[in-house]
Amino acid sequence: MKVVHIDYRNISAKVEDLSLILGYFDGVHLGHQYLIKEARKYAKHPLAILTFDKSISSLISTGKTPEVLTSLDDRFKVISKLGVDYYYLFHIDKDFLNLTYLEFIDLLKKMNVREVFVGEDFRFGKDRKGNPQSLTDFFDTRIIELVKDNGDKISSQHIKDLLELGKIEEANKLLGHNYQMSGTPISGKGIGQKIGFPTINLKLAENYVLPRFGVYKTIVYLDGVPHLAITNVGVNPTIDKGNIPTIESHLKEYNQEDASQVSVEFLDFVRPEIKFESLDELKKQIDSDVKKVFKI
Repeated sequence: MKVVHIDYRNISAKVEDLSLILGYFDGVHLGHQYLIKEARKYAKHPLAILTFDKSISSLISTGKTPEVLTSLDDRFKVISKLGVDYYYLFHIDKDFLNLTYLEFIDLLKKMNVREVFVGEDFRFGKDRKGNPQSLTDFFDTRIIELVKDNGDKISSQHIKDLLELGKIEEANKLLGHNYQMSGTPISGKGIGQKIGFPTINLKLAENYVLPRFGVYKTIVYLDGVPHLAITNVGVNPTIDKGNIPTIESHLKEYNQEDASQVSVEFLDFVRPEIKFESLDELKKQIDSDVKKVFKI
């Protein structure tokens, strides 16, 4: 899959004719995956997916949370496995969001789009006035039905809500893959080392949705190598009076070797974050958590 960066102010066609899947695809959840697979099945031309480099909620108020389920790299990794030829990345700003739906359609024409695949709830252009029917006058358009779970459509916002409730297994089911946050390692305060449970601390690469504060069974990838781990997301109320959340992971086979890239994949919610009366009580609880997660 080839990445194509697009400046909407200066568009030039990259291929003669193009089949295009439209959407933001945060999370690349089961609904997104179905849309992509249907497009791959019916596309008559080289197939591209169009996504944005920022969430619209990070630029204007939409009533949705600005935090994301996937970074651009995360999205690329999932989509690259689904048979798409081109990954078109639109660089957007507030001016872009003021384009009318007809102006957006003109941009697609300049890209030699001949065929479009969209979900039936797709909206675009200023004030969201464009809809799938708006595209049918200009392109061969296939409108894909929504994928539902228990009668409700699968949406990125619903998955975010599940994560914030600590319902990791339900969120992972709707994602079609385990929720993951990526970034780089940073130094912590060394408390874990002092009490016998050294941790790797994660500096997030993106404004990810933070799961409910608590302890989780996870897989931590150090430069791509997986390690079973136990991860705490929260503000460490027993030892810290601050309110800045941290993501700290203790690995089953702790390795002091440096890693340049760290990813945390969430498997299961163990317990909520608790304030203990002493470090000894905290240590006893962590020991219990570790035995439970690592099945020692």
